[in-house]
Amino acid sequence: MRSARQAVADLRSVVQDTLRPLLAGQRVAALVDFPNYPNVGDSAIYLGQIACLRSLGLKRPAFICDFRTYDRRALARAAGDGLILLTGGGSFGDVWPIAQECREDVLRSFPSNPVVQLPQTIHFGSRNALDRARRTVGAHPRFQLLVRDRRSLEFARREFDAPATLCPDMAFCLGSLQRMAPPANDIVWLSRTDAESAHPAEASVLAGTERAAAGRADRSANHPEPAGTPPNGAIRVTDWIDEPVTPLLRTNYALMGMTLRSPSLHFSRRLLMRTFEPLARQRLRRGLRILSSARTIITDRLHGHILSLLLSIPHVILDNSYGKISSFYETWTHGSGLVRVAGSAGEAVAIAREWIAGGRSADTGPEDA
Repeated sequence: MRSARQAVADLRSVVQDTLRPLLAGQRVAALVDFPNYPNVGDSAIYLGQIACLRSLGLKRPAFICDFRTYDRRALARAAGDGLILLTGGGSFGDVWPIAQECREDVLRSFPSNPVVQLPQTIHFGSRNALDRARRTVGAHPRFQLLVRDRRSLEFARREFDAPATLCPDMAFCLGSLQRMAPPANDIVWLSRTDAESAHPAEASVLAGTERAAAGRADRSANHPEPAGTPPNGAIRVTDWIDEPVTPLLRTNYALMGMTLRSPSLHFSRRLLMRTFEPLARQRLRRGLRILSSARTIITDRLHGHILSLLLSIPHVILDNSYGKISSFYETWTHGSGLVRVAGSAGEAVAIAREWIAGGRSADTGPEDA
C-alpha cells in the first residue's frame, strides 16, 4: 500500500509528466487568470502551477494577469509568439462566466500563439454557452486542453475539436504539507457558501444541533455524553472565501487600481504581478490554518479534499452542485484511506464521529492510502 505522502508524490509526477512534452522548447510567455480573490483553493492551484514550472526548469511567465487586468495589447506585447497558459480550476463552462469569457477572448485574440489550458473541470448548463465555447475552441489551431477528471475528459472529446488530456489538479505540485498548528477542533466543516453549494443549509443546521447537544451535556452532570463522543464535540462550520484586509492586500488593490486606470503604465503592472505569489501564499496559509485546526474534516470543496490529502488529515467529502468532487475522487483519489464519501450531511457527521471515536485523526491516523 502506498503511503499518503507517496500518493501525493505520484500525482505530482503525473502532472509534471503530462506538462513536460507540452512545454518542451516553449517560452512560457504568459499566465492568464490569476485568482485575485479570497478562495483558498484557487490560490493553491496557482502556487502549484508556479511550482510545476520551476520543477521543469522554466522561468516565471513574463506576463501574469487576473480577469480584471487582462488587456489584449499588454498581453500581445509581452507574449509575442510565445506560449500562453490559462489557469486551471473549475471555471471551464458557464458556472463562472467571467472566467470563461476571458478564456474565450484569449483564444479568439491570439490564434497564432500556442495556448495550453491547465487542468480544469468542465461543466455547462446552457447549450448556447456550450455552442459558443465549441466554436471558439474549434477555431484555434494550437490549443491544448487539460482536464482533471474522466467525466470532463469524455465531455471534452465529445464536444470540442481540440486535443484533450487527463491531468491531476495543479495543487498536487505543492507536495505534502505540514500542519500549521495542533488540532483544536474534533471536526471542522469546510462548507461551500457560493454558487456550487449543494448543501447550503445542512451544515449550519447540523452544527447548530451539535452545539445545542454539547451545551445540554455540559450543563447536566447527570446526563454525560455517550461513550466515545469527544469533549467539546460541537462542529466548527466555516468557509474560506472571506479574508482579512492586510497591508499586502491593500498594496495589491492600489496597484490594480493604477493598472486599470492606466493600462499603458507598465511599471504598475509589473509591481502588481510581484504581489501575486505572496498574496496567493497568504491565502493558502489562511486555508491551511483552518484545516490544521481539525482532527477530522467534512467538506464539499474540492481543495478542502486535496489540501487535506496534502496535510494527511482524515476527511469526509460531500459533492458540489454538479458532481465535480465525486468525479475527481473517482478519477484520482479513491484509493486513499484518508477519505470517505458521504451522500448526505448526516452521514458525513456520522462517519467523522466514528473516525474520532475509533482514534483515527490527523495525528494518529494511518499513513497508508
